Amino acid sequence: MNIRKRLIQLTITAVATILAAMAWSFSFGETGLWNQHKLKKQIAHLEFETDSLKKILEFRKHEGERLQKDSFYIESIARTKFGMSKKGEAVYQFIDD
Repeated sequence: MNIRKRLIQLTITAVATILAAMAWSFSFGETGLWNQHKLKKQIAHLEFETDSLKKILEFRKHEGERLQKDSFYIESIARTKFGMSKKGEAVYQFIDD
């Protein structure tokens, strides 16, 4: 009788241990819910970053095309960014107080 009771207790303990290990692995293991949640957040962040970089790339590509083909655009950049002027033009600089 004692042996049977002891065997039942041992079986219950083994099953409980196995279930606890499975629950731990399911929640926190390498492919567990916690890691899946972290990976989803990381994927969302990387997708956002990819979209941002694609927009920047598209802008730069468009900018390069304009710099190669649009002389008015080149002139406007030379005037605004580099303070260049044509011969005979008077340049005025306004200073805010």
